[in-house]
Amino acid sequence: MDQEVVLTRVDDIQSAVRDLTSQLKKTPDSYQAVIFLAAIKYDFAQLSMEMKKAFPNSEVIGASTAGEITPKGFVNDTIVLTTMSSNGDTRVKGVFVEQGSRYPVISKMDIERALSDCGIRIGDPNSHKDSFAIAFTNGVFNGEETVLANFYSIIRNDKFKLAGGTAGFTGDEAKTFVSYNGKSTQDGAVMLFVKTSCKFDIRQEDIFNPTGKTVAVTESDPVNRRIYSFDNRPAKTVYAELLGVSEAEAENMTFENPFGRFLNGQIHIAALAGFNPDKSISTFARVVPNSTVELMHIGDPLEKADETVASIRQAVPNPKFALLMTCITRTLAFQRMNIGNKIIEKYNSIFPTFAGFSVYGEQHCRIHCNQTLVSVVIGD
Repeated sequence: MDQEVVLTRVDDIQSAVRDLTSQLKKTPDSYQAVIFLAAIKYDFAQLSMEMKKAFPNSEVIGASTAGEITPKGFVNDTIVLTTMSSNGDTRVKGVFVEQGSRYPVISKMDIERALSDCGIRIGDPNSHKDSFAIAFTNGVFNGEETVLANFYSIIRNDKFKLAGGTAGFTGDEAKTFVSYNGKSTQDGAVMLFVKTSCKFDIRQEDIFNPTGKTVAVTESDPVNRRIYSFDNRPAKTVYAELLGVSEAEAENMTFENPFGRFLNGQIHIAALAGFNPDKSISTFARVVPNSTVELMHIGDPLEKADETVASIRQAVPNPKFALLMTCITRTLAFQRMNIGNKIIEKYNSIFPTFAGFSVYGEQHCRIHCNQTLVSVVIGD
């Protein structure tokens, strides 16, 4: 398995694509898959088409970002392009999922065909041993859980690994894009299936620790991701009491203190998107009524990064390809803490190269959550 990572800041799209391809070491036909991650300032539909023209024989997927990640650091306003190529030991196939927030089932046959083309058998209890999926889903429409539920109803193997990121955006206009082979959408997803004899590792890094403070969700709207009450009391009031501060003070403490949801015996983060006039809390992931959530508190990101790097090195001693999807809130927090470069140094210590982007949510297998890092690493 081989990977190349290049980036450009050129504004004109055709010129930007030429700049990217000129930096690559191999000819366009050499790459099985091409992944591009682009700032929202670019015309994404045009960029998607130009990318496919440049790599006509590759599976080309892309997403808009809230910032890009390269071995040189966390960057903005760029296009980052990364490639995947192997010597016949890996097969890849992409698929486009349209109307992801409402009717992802209309792509059922396309997903089944893509899995088959990649050599992945539906319903095979062993498919997870040599196959996985990379997925980019549009933000804004809250469709991540719907896309995941649809996919796992098709693959019929709960052990099958999926690593995903919600496409991001910067600025005031809430719009995100994903792309497959020149076609783009603002409400859907793109998936890249990978079947390989190489070692691979997919994991999620969570930098938050439980506080032991739990509350019952008595009223919530999972579809619109809003919590109205805990223990039959206004959600904002209870949240502030858990922190031991006023409601006004609590508004500035949401990043360091998200909620943990208990799913499949594990805690998964649901970030707080904000407070509403009726004292309800908007979240970036679904929280269902009659469930229990725990207040979480941030730990040491550098210590956690060391643990992640060590675990990846143990699972994949000789990494060749790495894709990182990290929540935008983590990126901003690392900037405030002045540790962004130290985080990148830790990735550089293990990966020959890597690419990634800041996202608006992360998907790890069946679960959509927030404020984490999801990584895909492939070895030899």
